Amino acid sequence: MTVFDAFRKVALACEGYGIERLSVSQTEESCTVDLLLRWGPGKPDVVLSFTDVYYLEVGRPPGSGAIPLMELAATVLEPGDDPWPAGLSIDLVRSSSLPPLLWFRAGGIIQMNIVSAIATAYQEIG
Repeated sequence: MTVFDAFRKVALACEGYGIERLSVSQTEESCTVDLLLRWGPGKPDVVLSFTDVYYLEVGRPPGSGAIPLMELAATVLEPGDDPWPAGLSIDLVRSSSLPPLLWFRAGGIIQMNIVSAIATAYQEIG
């Protein structure tokens, strides 16, 4: 069991949710990405928060309105000297000195890749 397992469980259950807000915060110490995800009545809102972001990529067609997140995946990248997985184009040499990282991605109309050292999920209750 990894430190990312609880996050992965919540994040992967967000298939079909729409992005209500995407915010990026950069300080001298860290970069944080927050995704506010909303389904609508009947399912709780979710915030996926990524801290110590190593890579961020988002693509979507202009003027396409609300689009659900599809083809979600969350992969733990353990420290090591292997190359980055296919589909991930980070301009950083992968090494055993890096911490364990989480690679969160979405396919479909919205393309998203986020690699971070810390990932936290907040789920609306009640």
